[in-house]
Amino acid sequence: MNTEYIKDYKYKELRQYIISYLLITIASVGFCTRATIENSDLFSSLFNMIAIDVLVGAICTLVFVLNELWSDKSKTRLVYRQMPSDAVFSDIASGKIDATGFDLETAQKMYGHMADAPANLQTAEWNKLLQKSRISEMGNVIEAERLQLMTRDICMSTISLFIMTLAALVVLEIFSANKWDPIKMFIIPLVYLLVMFFTSRAAARSRAKRFVAIVIKNDVQSNI
Repeated sequence: MNTEYIKDYKYKELRQYIISYLLITIASVGFCTRATIENSDLFSSLFNMIAIDVLVGAICTLVFVLNELWSDKSKTRLVYRQMPSDAVFSDIASGKIDATGFDLETAQKMYGHMADAPANLQTAEWNKLLQKSRISEMGNVIEAERLQLMTRDICMSTISLFIMTLAALVVLEIFSANKWDPIKMFIIPLVYLLVMFFTSRAAARSRAKRFVAIVIKNDVQSNI
């Protein structure tokens, strides 16, 4: 099982996403600072801009730490509410699963005895099928698992960034003479994070469903 490939999104896509947030926030702070230079001391404005940019950089660094503090249970609840594997065999029985690439009727016959099983047993049985695909090193499962974890962690990083950006905004509001300046600086990054949250959560849920379906597809095809 190529675990290094599965996890390398943390050093590629996830890092690029956080750098994008950093650049957007620095640009927003810069534009707001430029607008206030005419009405205040140049040195003071530049010092404030640099200080805020350093604060934003610290936020981006702390995201990687905060992501490790979230438990798997918390990640599941915040991103998925519940994993698709919790009802995978019920979805097969009712025809709700994405049956692209395998015969649904065959799957219904194979897993019919699990259709009414509790969520924990359905997930446990699906995990056994996942392990079979991992042992066989099926490329589609490796890629599907990577995309599922990547979209989940991007969504969680968005939540972490949003929390810390709000915290930074509150701190700046306390110490700022002009209460509107911090809001102007962070409104664009906060809107960006809100959009990214809903987008990444939708993507994460879609990829998780696809990941579950691919494992079923592999098992059905291997038993034909």
